[in-house]
Amino acid sequence: MGWLKHVLIDLAVTVVIVIAAVTGAVWAQWVVWIYTPFMLLLKLIGIFGAGVTAQFKRADAEVPVWFYHALYAVNVGVLLVYGWRLVGAGWVLIWILSVAAERRARSTVGKSKKASR
Repeated sequence: MGWLKHVLIDLAVTVVIVIAAVTGAVWAQWVVWIYTPFMLLLKLIGIFGAGVTAQFKRADAEVPVWFYHALYAVNVGVLLVYGWRLVGAGWVLIWILSVAAERRARSTVGKSKKASR
């Protein structure tokens, strides 16, 4: 469970998304509206930037992949249930891009291991 320290921001964002969707707190809505496109941009950079992908892989090395899927599922579910369709669609795209970035990072790591042999 030492990996929990690596996901504090992700947990905090999920809590803020729940607060924004459930309570309608304006400060939380602003955070969600700003953070969602920011994450989309980071994920796109992660897909198309090889160096950045390697950094993501290093940062996520200890965190189980299922944990991110669980967080994304909660984020998407809460947003869609409470009628945040556009932001929910953004989080679906973030989820898809995350899977693609992780697969790309895994294939890059696999190729570098084969090349070093």
